[in-house]
Amino acid sequence: MIKLSTYYYYLIPTILFFFLFTACDSSNLGGDLPEINSFEVEFTETDGADSRNHTHTGGVEEGEVSEYIQAINDGLLERGITEFQVLKAETFTVVEDGSFQAGQTLFANDRAKLLASQWVPNDARRNADGNNLTYLNFTPYMVANGTINAEPSIDSSFETWNNLQKNSGPDLVKIDWDGATNPSAIVNVGLPFGDIFEGDIVTMGFLPGFIFDAILGPGASGGVLGVAFTFTWLDADGNATNEVALKEIWYNDAFAWSTDGTPGTIDIESVALHENGHALGFDHFGRIAIVNANGRLNVSPRAVMNAAYIQPQRELLGTDKASYNQVYGSWPKD
Repeated sequence: MIKLSTYYYYLIPTILFFFLFTACDSSNLGGDLPEINSFEVEFTETDGADSRNHTHTGGVEEGEVSEYIQAINDGLLERGITEFQVLKAETFTVVEDGSFQAGQTLFANDRAKLLASQWVPNDARRNADGNNLTYLNFTPYMVANGTINAEPSIDSSFETWNNLQKNSGPDLVKIDWDGATNPSAIVNVGLPFGDIFEGDIVTMGFLPGFIFDAILGPGASGGVLGVAFTFTWLDADGNATNEVALKEIWYNDAFAWSTDGTPGTIDIESVALHENGHALGFDHFGRIAIVNANGRLNVSPRAVMNAAYIQPQRELLGTDKASYNQVYGSWPKD
């Protein structure tokens, strides 16, 4: 149990998924690499209000705990961990919703920009490194598809967010894995569990697709590229606060990955840039729809934090930068 003054704090995670538009069927769930559809993409930079005001594409409502989420809780209890539990999951799926606008199929229409929970500068509860945010990569799983060294691409994505700093904002500082313990708060990888707060943001790396099915539900291995778990503190009465305690990120090794965005593969750095945006407190944003008449995919506005991977995107765009400034514009510097 984590104690601060006379108050006790626990952790609960929300879950954010980054989905891919693919042509998938049940044959892909056994580990085959899904084929990627080709779309003619039209990007627009308009950001006006819409008639339906959709937010958080898909999802499990707060308070609903599925059997898969319960399995995570049971696993934590088996390890003797009672300090945190899974109580809420936000999922993002390919949603067909033709009622938004005649002649279009709506996949996502997210307008929140920011997650409800944010980091606290210099937070003693998580042994914060001053006003920095630290990140740790679990080295054994930094290999995608058995041969691709993904760590440089993941590091580069953190550096892209880091480069937005001006007079405020946290330094994103990499710390090395200790070489001996498991930094995960959730998954057992056959090593003794280490310090839960060794890093603020823990990238567990590329996990087999069957783990996504087991933890997130059947079919997840065929559609979920990555998942960012957000653990938030609870107050003395057991109520969730809006203060982040730690983050954990997984990538799905059932997909074909690359470091250069080769057609037919998923660009590691682009997906890491998106997932690390969640780690920094940013939500999905943007409207994604297919025009039924011509099959054109319309994205408005284009952003790293769009809810679906469309093509490689390694540069932060206007909405992404605005979200960063909104959260970290007043973040103190040491």
